[in-house]
Amino acid sequence: MARGLSVVAVDPSASMLAVLSANHPALTVVRASAEDTGLPDRSFDSIFVAQAWHWIDPVAASAEAARLLRPGGYLTMIWNRRVLEGWQAEFDALQEGVRGIDLVDEHDSAARPPFGNRREVTVFWQREVPADDFLLSYTTHSPFLLADPAEQARRMGAWRTLLAANAGDAVTEHYASVAWRFQLPEGDRDA
Repeated sequence: MARGLSVVAVDPSASMLAVLSANHPALTVVRASAEDTGLPDRSFDSIFVAQAWHWIDPVAASAEAARLLRPGGYLTMIWNRRVLEGWQAEFDALQEGVRGIDLVDEHDSAARPPFGNRREVTVFWQREVPADDFLLSYTTHSPFLLADPAEQARRMGAWRTLLAANAGDAVTEHYASVAWRFQLPEGDRDA
């Protein structure tokens, strides 16, 4: 959008789209699944799936992406993986269960034909967030949401203790963003 690009956000969750729309009111949002968007054929140059491919039927979503992309277009899957050291590793270990890219099987989750081979890129980056936001981000992970209230309370107490002992008002988070890019062949669809 800032670069003059047209962006359409698709998500099955009305509440997620509401948050996105509140922060980016000019953005076009569509409530739909990745497997059946209802958007027009060959209307996109690129499709990005962030932190979600592991929840999607890869066969149906690959077919939908191939329908939506112009010839030579890209389907890119992105996962952010925290790079954990010291107290942050201890903080993360309190949350049992796998998340994000850890749920991805490299074969079963890959894009299906007609997409070509996967190209993988990893970018390392960091950001500073308020300590309260760092804590709250962990409450959005599936293992926390699925835990019973007593376990949630135990984790919150342990996390608050770690934050109090190791963080001031802010926490510097370190990430490795992993992107898998698949290209739709140039001649696969009529232009």
